[in-house]
Amino acid sequence: MDILKAEKDYFLNVFTRFPIDVDKGRGVYLYDKDGRCYLDFLAGIAVNALGYNHPEILKAIKKQMERFLHLSNYFITDIQLELARKMITLTPFNKLFFSNSGTEAIEGLLKIVKKWGHLQGKKKIIAFEGSFHGRTTGALSITMQEKYKKNFLPLLPDVVMVPFNDVDAFNRAIGKDTAAVIYEGITGEGGVRPVSDFMVDAFRKGRDKFGYLLIADEIQTGVGRTGYFYYYEKEELIPDAIASAKGLGGGLPLGAFMVSGKLADILNKGEHGTTYGGNPLACATGLAAVSVISDQLFLDHVQRVGSYFKNNLYELANEFDEIITDVRGEGLMLGVEVVDDEHARQILKTAIENGLIFNTAGGNTLRFIPPLIVEETHIDEALEKLRLSFKQLYH
Repeated sequence: MDILKAEKDYFLNVFTRFPIDVDKGRGVYLYDKDGRCYLDFLAGIAVNALGYNHPEILKAIKKQMERFLHLSNYFITDIQLELARKMITLTPFNKLFFSNSGTEAIEGLLKIVKKWGHLQGKKKIIAFEGSFHGRTTGALSITMQEKYKKNFLPLLPDVVMVPFNDVDAFNRAIGKDTAAVIYEGITGEGGVRPVSDFMVDAFRKGRDKFGYLLIADEIQTGVGRTGYFYYYEKEELIPDAIASAKGLGGGLPLGAFMVSGKLADILNKGEHGTTYGGNPLACATGLAAVSVISDQLFLDHVQRVGSYFKNNLYELANEFDEIITDVRGEGLMLGVEVVDDEHARQILKTAIENGLIFNTAGGNTLRFIPPLIVEETHIDEALEKLRLSFKQLYH
């Protein structure tokens, strides 16, 4: 059966699919049903942080499957508690809530922002152009990409959008009525753009002056992706709350939001909930992933391999300087900006044909978010396939 053709008979037409019929994954590779091998530098959009069939993930799945797959949240389970304790120990936050996804984590935080804001007499939320926080109605309200939100207006009121990394515009936007500032340390869908040191300093000074909540969207940057367990560690600015997901579940659906002490008691019983959030199987794989990734030697590996990759991407940019306009990112969340969207699409298509999987972000940025277990040999292989793709197109 041609599954790519058959898809149209059953699914809503909302995804652009890659032309690959995947059979299995091993390590950092995917294999199609014809046996062809692809080097995967997308990792399920940063979800498969430990690649495919990692022994610790498989062991955790087997152990939990033999116990139970699901209990309602009328119960607290030992595996939920163990993962929660691990995450709170690793971070400066006081309490957390498990969800199924990053979007749901953002929605939970928006409820906290709104209730806290009502209590404080504040209602304005500041978000940033180029941001992406999810596709649900609340998350779309703080997502400044028209292609995602234009057909679903009106959204939440009292949201003010500021150009990313524009300190002057930010300082003009904030005030005594600001309830929260929500930001990504590195934009994902917005083109892999890191927040500037000047912007971080403005966040700090603004919070000190006006007392708003600072909320970090760590859905893509978190759980070791940048070489820090969470990216705010690099910024040396502790937010009041963060949203986490993607790599958190070790390949299964798991999200969370974590809050500081002053927000720990904002929500009362019944004001928030979930049926599947904190699923025991997802928490088991999450605990396995977090235990591996949070080890400092592992994080050092991510930074080392990420630097090796980034330095080689700079060399590629020099070689194809008429096509590549910028290289940016941190750890194993890297972007290569090219001259326009059409060039990005051509490069992606050709690279997939050459056995390298990644995707585009912000239209004209090639986004590389491989499994965190990649080695320099895999980086070399990716660069060889990428260079070949550029040569086929432009030389």
